[in-house]
Amino acid sequence: MGNVRIVTDSTADLPQELVEALDIVVVPLKVSFGKDIYRDGVDISSDEFISRLKKEDYLPVTSQPSPGEFVAIYEQLTSKGDSIISIHISSQLSGTVQSAKTAKAMVDSRGVYVVDSCSASMGLGLIVLAAAKAARNGAAVRQILDIVNERVDKGFIIFMVGTLEYLEKGGRIGKANSFVGSLLKIKPILTLNDGVVVPLEKVRGEGRAIKRMAEIVRDMTEGSKKYSSSLVYGSNYASLMRLREKIVPGSNLQTPIIAKLGPVIMSHTGPEVIGIAVCPE
Repeated sequence: MGNVRIVTDSTADLPQELVEALDIVVVPLKVSFGKDIYRDGVDISSDEFISRLKKEDYLPVTSQPSPGEFVAIYEQLTSKGDSIISIHISSQLSGTVQSAKTAKAMVDSRGVYVVDSCSASMGLGLIVLAAAKAARNGAAVRQILDIVNERVDKGFIIFMVGTLEYLEKGGRIGKANSFVGSLLKIKPILTLNDGVVVPLEKVRGEGRAIKRMAEIVRDMTEGSKKYSSSLVYGSNYASLMRLREKIVPGSNLQTPIIAKLGPVIMSHTGPEVIGIAVCPE
């Protein structure tokens, strides 16, 4: 009887040390500047991406892994007798889940389970970490799937972008397009609802927006429970630390994982994004 292996994709934005420590398999998406195609986090780092983004007159394009890329990984793992729980970015934001499902149909799929996280970045990452820790502790597939499904249902991510330009042009903005045209000093606070980017509020000024994000997190968590959390950012580390100062003291969040967004996520949010992902323990 083999192990349970956890597979995810690069949009989880997991710090590499956690990927290695928990033996998580990460399938990269791709980001393209014209004819130059890079594997997310493999051929181009976050800092390299930000540097190139500043030089280009057009926005990059992203694409999901092919079914063949998933097939290669699934066959490698199942050949050892391992079961696979493959957890990915919201199907409303990317075709990655569909690629994984197509790959599942192409292999001996009895031991392969594909999960739509309905989330992205460390909203996805926290779900993956919970699954990987359970797998490391010897939990059975069904137990891990129960853990995953609970976190899909109850976890959330809140984020603030510098501009909606990236989300709008990338087609990922969903209902948040109601904010377009009123962005003078307005900081839109966004979330994912059923895997779609939707607006929560619009607040004038970054300081007020950070304070409001902290209030929203407190409203969405229960004092009697413990939560895992992650603070995410692109290029705006100083603002992230201000968000941390507002949220963490006195909260029931575990020590947040600090995670830098990868090129694919930043392609759609822009580099000036900050956010927090929260998941029940």
